[in-house]
Amino acid sequence: MKLDQRHLVAALALLVGSIIYNVWVFTRPASGTSRAGDAVDTFAGAPPPSGGAPAASVPLDPAQLEPLPDVKLDRLPDWPRNPFSNLRPAEPVVVDVAAPIIVPDADPVVATILYSADRRLAMVDGRVVRIGDRLGDLTIVDIVPNAVVVESRDRGRRSLTLRPPGTGVIAQ
Repeated sequence: MKLDQRHLVAALALLVGSIIYNVWVFTRPASGTSRAGDAVDTFAGAPPPSGGAPAASVPLDPAQLEPLPDVKLDRLPDWPRNPFSNLRPAEPVVVDVAAPIIVPDADPVVATILYSADRRLAMVDGRVVRIGDRLGDLTIVDIVPNAVVVESRDRGRRSLTLRPPGTGVIAQ
C-alpha cells in the first residue's frame, strides 16, 4: 500500500489533536467531580467527608489509616480450605483377584540370519547365537534360511521367523 499526502496530513492532524488533549487534561486544576479524586478518597478505610464539602476537598491522611495486621512467619496461615485438595470424591478401585491372568513370555525376536554351507548364525534378541546355544530356557535347535528353531520344556519346539527389515527391531 502506497502512502500519499492525504495519509500524512491525517496522521499529523491526529498527532496534534492528541497532544492538545493531553495538555488540556493534565494541566487543568482538579475538580470535585473528578473520578480519580473519588477513587483516592474512598481508599481503604479513609474517613468519610464531613458536612456538605465535595469529596475531593478532603485530604487523605495516611496516619489516620488503620495499620495492617502483622504477618506471622513462624506458622502457616489459616486458610478456609486447602487449594490443592481434590474436592471430587475418589472413585473406588475394583481389583478382581479371583482369576489372575498369566501372560506367556514373549517370543524372542530374530533380527538377522547368516546361513551358509559351513556356518549358521543368527541374531536373536540382540545376541549372536549358534546351534546348541541357550537363551534363557530356550535351546537353539536349528537355523534355517528364514527362521530359527527353538525348543523349551514348557512350550516345546517352535519356529521363530525372521522379522522383515524396518519393523523396529533394535539390536542391543
